[in-house]
Amino acid sequence: MIKLLTILVFFGPLYSFSGSIKDYKFYNYEVFFTNPNCPSYEYDTPQVSFDGETLYQKPENVYCKYKDAEANEEREESPHFQIKKLITNKDIKELKMAYLSFSNNDIINTLCNVSIKQNNVKLTLVLDKGNKSSSSKWEKIKKLLECKPAQKYIKAQTANFPQVFLRGQSGGIGYAHNKIIQAKYKSQPQKVTLVFSSANMSSGTTLHHENWHFLTTSQASYLAQAHECLFTGMIDHAKTIRANSRLNREGMSAKENFVSFMDRCRKKIKVDEEDDIKAFFVPSKENEEENKIKSKAMENIISHIQDSKKISVAVHRFSQKDLIKALQRAGKSKEQEVRFVADDDIFWAGKINENSHGRIRCFGGRNSTPRVGANMCPEYFHILKLKGSDVKIRYMQTNHSSFLLHHNKYILFEKEDGKMALHCGAGNFTEAAFSDNFENYYFITIPEVLEKFKKQYEYMWTKLATPEGKLPSKLTRP
Repeated sequence: MIKLLTILVFFGPLYSFSGSIKDYKFYNYEVFFTNPNCPSYEYDTPQVSFDGETLYQKPENVYCKYKDAEANEEREESPHFQIKKLITNKDIKELKMAYLSFSNNDIINTLCNVSIKQNNVKLTLVLDKGNKSSSSKWEKIKKLLECKPAQKYIKAQTANFPQVFLRGQSGGIGYAHNKIIQAKYKSQPQKVTLVFSSANMSSGTTLHHENWHFLTTSQASYLAQAHECLFTGMIDHAKTIRANSRLNREGMSAKENFVSFMDRCRKKIKVDEEDDIKAFFVPSKENEEENKIKSKAMENIISHIQDSKKISVAVHRFSQKDLIKALQRAGKSKEQEVRFVADDDIFWAGKINENSHGRIRCFGGRNSTPRVGANMCPEYFHILKLKGSDVKIRYMQTNHSSFLLHHNKYILFEKEDGKMALHCGAGNFTEAAFSDNFENYYFITIPEVLEKFKKQYEYMWTKLATPEGKLPSKLTRP
């Protein structure tokens, strides 16, 4: 009873016993899709599709080039515009960001010139360790590290200097693949905005095909507190601990360290998790079997595939075995409809390895055959499995030569009774993304959010994506 009174006194009217994220103070939830505006780029010479149609150009607003970025940055409905609006808000006092890739020049310049120099925002970045091994990427990050608040803050000894923590790719942890912004406010200390997405801080704000979520809530909410655990876990509990007999300390891998901390931290949260938005973080201790850490997120996906009438899937990478099997079963079912939109990079990663007899062979190891974009030859065989199970498949004809991608990864579930649900987040549909990488996933049942995703998927399916027969019969770029 004393603990309960303490919570009520501390949070006051901000605290809520409701099962909905909407019932917390400050609630606002906006979804933005990149949906880039790009012209119809024409082929140098007309191409022929697999079904014999003459093709003169790539689909409008699907195939983009870097020169299209600036115009898309300025569109108010663009995630890029909304990110800048958030990070330049004078009421923001602290920004924490976690990304695999952080290379967007305009966002970096804005963070330095406005957030840090003018507004003295406390900036903390958690990035994948691989950024240090790329000279071009590291030069951009160094620009932020070397950025300093205005002299007036330094003289007053109130200056906040940016910090960067490199994580992942060690101690059993794969890529640091999270995609999150956490923004805190000066005037209302209990207010927090969480931005989560399918996208990195790269062309993912403009030219990739992505989804971005801007959710403002109270720090009293379970969701906000779980994200506090996540950032603390990544920064302070993501390193290997060596055994020390003198200190009577057992050794822990970085993965074990992080998983153990996250389990303890989430259990300490004194409010119930919201019913309409749930966060799944990887790696996690939510489901252990034979000492192997598995993800409850995938169990949740498969459960909802099984009891959905219609399943609409958007993927970038695709190799998670349990998901493939679940979609095959649903595709074969007469009571279920499965639609599947992938980057055409998956299709061509297989087709370029096709011999004169029509056989596709992916020789050797995972990196021994050429990639198309980020996709590899074996992923095409998973698509063929779905095709053989009557899953309806279409492709986004993106610009792999500039590494501009269909980078969405979400599944929209529609039930017999008309209700819907959504799985989305940072991670691809791969084995590592549900076991080893740092990932943040979300399961959402907020009606307004689901309606936006349903409308977006219909737009993508009918206006942007291409059936296999309508693809050019050769891998040719404009």
